[in-house]
Amino acid sequence: MKIAFIIPGSGGQFYCSNCLKDKALVKALKQAGHDVVVIPMYLPLGEDQAETELPIFYGAINIYLKQVFPFLKKMPAFLQKALNSDRLLRFAGKLSGSTKAQGNEAMTISMLKGAAGKQAEDLDELIRWLRDFEKPDVVHLSNALLSGLAEKIKTELKCAVVCTLQDEDEWIDAMREPYASQTWQLIESNAEHIDALIAVSAYYAGLIRSKIKTDPAKIHLVSNSVDPDTIRKKKVLPGEHCIGYMSKINSIFGADVLFDAFVELKKEARFSGLKLSYTGGYTDDHKKVVKEIRRKARKHRLEQDLSFHDDLSEAGKKQFLDNISLFCVPSQRKESFGIQLLEAFAAEVPCVMPNIGAYPEIIEKSRAGLLYEAGNPDDLVNKLRQVLSNESLYRQLREQCHKSLNESFHFGSHSKNMLAVYRQCLKRIE
Repeated sequence: MKIAFIIPGSGGQFYCSNCLKDKALVKALKQAGHDVVVIPMYLPLGEDQAETELPIFYGAINIYLKQVFPFLKKMPAFLQKALNSDRLLRFAGKLSGSTKAQGNEAMTISMLKGAAGKQAEDLDELIRWLRDFEKPDVVHLSNALLSGLAEKIKTELKCAVVCTLQDEDEWIDAMREPYASQTWQLIESNAEHIDALIAVSAYYAGLIRSKIKTDPAKIHLVSNSVDPDTIRKKKVLPGEHCIGYMSKINSIFGADVLFDAFVELKKEARFSGLKLSYTGGYTDDHKKVVKEIRRKARKHRLEQDLSFHDDLSEAGKKQFLDNISLFCVPSQRKESFGIQLLEAFAAEVPCVMPNIGAYPEIIEKSRAGLLYEAGNPDDLVNKLRQVLSNESLYRQLREQCHKSLNESFHFGSHSKNMLAVYRQCLKRIE
């Protein structure tokens, strides 16, 4: 089967759970013997995903300029190519405005209008490339914010179109009205041209059903997985515990909340050797969060126990996970999945997470962590203390990490379940 995966790039500047979800699935499908091509949109993929020299479609700088200055639609080809250079696009990825909804509402609406939007020429270019070079059996869209591509791709290429549903609400919730409501309406309309919608958790399937009206049979539940090559055994228990945070470093995901909990634990003599480490990157908007954490560390004389890990490559991530013993991202957002938990489990690192979004599903299936009451900092401290001070409980949670990846979030099952959906879609369009 020939599968084209259309994935928005992050520029490799911060931890992107959607990118990791797509990367794991692509590898699983390739290992199952299928021909898969990854097509980047907007920004380059992360450093470890730059496996091909494919062009970047809908280059972020070009489509922004054309959206704001319509006369630039006639921009010379050589200038468009220059603006699509890897260096410029990676620089654009560092700018907060390129990765947030506010200020990009009109462009989001335009993208969702597909051939009727201001990026119609970019859509034609993408379809020409797919027709001339790939001619896929299935085109898989990484998320529903790309659903404006579906109608014309399906019409022109006569292929199945599948779309994963994951964290679209994070972008849409940050939009002003009436843009937010219009966005959900356009996604609902575009879903008519999509053969299957893939929800990554039961929680998120329910959320999508509350936002758009679509045939319930069109929504399929396929949980995420992680690459088994990342799974590795730690030979010994840590002498001194280190709490690890791996996500975008901002207040939305509770980076500051975790530091405050860390301060409370460090007041206890038994946690004198406890450390805290962050990774995941951040945009310009959230530099002040990092500065505030560092300021508090100086105030409480905890600079030596705090670290920020800036290497977001696969090797860097492995190094980070190998040096932590407990994982915690006290998110305020109800995430659709939380693939970073599976990455922690792969390194035998149990977790403490808030009881919101899909986290309860993951903890219930894995039994590799504890939940605390979201929005209750005292309960967060209590749950962290419970795991860190009870060696028997810690060992029990740790043992469940790899077991859950084999039983509940198996890499092979991920591709098998997705291929079953693809085949079902292809039968319907024969």
